[in-house]
Amino acid sequence: MKPDAETLETNEEADASVAGDAIGDTVYSERFVLKILLKLANLDSLKDEVKDKSFEDDLCTLWDMTADKDVVLFLQKHDVLNLFNFALPTIETPRIIEIIVGIIGNMCCQRIAVAKLIKMENFLRLLLEYIKTDDSLVLIQLLRLVSSALFLAECEDIPIWMNLFESVGYSEALYFILKNSSHKQLLITAIENTNSVCSYCNTDNVRTTFYARFVNVEAVVSLTTAFTEVVVNQKESCEKEELERVLLISLQITLNMVGFENASEKFHSCKDSVLSMIKHILLYYEDKLINQKEIDTDLVDIVDSTITIVNLLQLSESSAIDVFFVPCHNMWKAMSVATKSHQNGNSDFEDSNEDLAQISKEIKLPLCNLLCGYVLKCSETHLLTALDVINGDYEIIVCEVDSEIRNNVSRRATNYRTRLKEIIDS
Repeated sequence: MKPDAETLETNEEADASVAGDAIGDTVYSERFVLKILLKLANLDSLKDEVKDKSFEDDLCTLWDMTADKDVVLFLQKHDVLNLFNFALPTIETPRIIEIIVGIIGNMCCQRIAVAKLIKMENFLRLLLEYIKTDDSLVLIQLLRLVSSALFLAECEDIPIWMNLFESVGYSEALYFILKNSSHKQLLITAIENTNSVCSYCNTDNVRTTFYARFVNVEAVVSLTTAFTEVVVNQKESCEKEELERVLLISLQITLNMVGFENASEKFHSCKDSVLSMIKHILLYYEDKLINQKEIDTDLVDIVDSTITIVNLLQLSESSAIDVFFVPCHNMWKAMSVATKSHQNGNSDFEDSNEDLAQISKEIKLPLCNLLCGYVLKCSETHLLTALDVINGDYEIIVCEVDSEIRNNVSRRATNYRTRLKEIIDS
């Protein structure tokens, strides 16, 4: 953790006021920053400086300062990336490396710094080589740096990133982290980074390269392993917001991985892992909806993504009903009951009638599509159980989907439902 810099910032504010050397519109002192840069530039004394706690504290203060755009522009004016390129190879202290990589990561929240960094391929390669370190804190800062830089990278620069990723074995190292680490914050950051790579490197001009370097069974196995460690093993230590972020982007990553030809064959060996991940996600939102009485609009995207993954990997054929069929049916019933209760003025949900009606409409249709898709594709044994589960709701659910799906589901379910009706009548 970075030390509290409140006292240092107060002192620097006073110095800036007296000396008139404030950086831009900030209260930060130019003199203070330049003093640090001079120490970094002097290699003869730098090895001794990095052992000094006061130097580490000053660097931490600079790290905090780089959250301000004016400070980043000031550092850019003094060519600080070249200075880091000059100094970093001589530094072996992990804490100092973490801070410097963190500073660069903050700078990469500004487009001007990202544009400069991509022109320094050797330096960027040096930074990316840290993906092989075993220091979790350095890794966290590097992954954040890469995610921020990809977000602001120009389209024409993505091929450069892809070549650099290949040259340092980035994907292999990233998947190793996901598969083997138990450090919660590192895993969450690595999942975020994987999502960034999938979002910004799976584009038309590099899609073939992305597929060759990032899309493989190891990627999905590593993702689902990290997912289980965070969402299952360390769930209690997660903030609600970060947990839900992991749930959402894990599905997004999986979508990017399976959105190519022959996905079902390619990922045949890890279908059970994907089903387990889907089950945990849907059970979380089932609990949130039914027990906590919270309607989450992300649920629409989650169910839509689940439908796509289930179809591409042909998961309905092998999935037991408790994986996604039962949770989705329970959520569908909860939304149906909530809508009726709200209209009668006695709902536990806080949403207005209009909002609840709109959200219900948006959520119930994809739920019906997922339920009907399962009925259409599941094994004969699972079909009988599934139709037993939704027996009283069958007609309503089937009427929600489009005519082609409705007709196909009706044809498959006819014999069973006829027998069921005969048993009831008798």
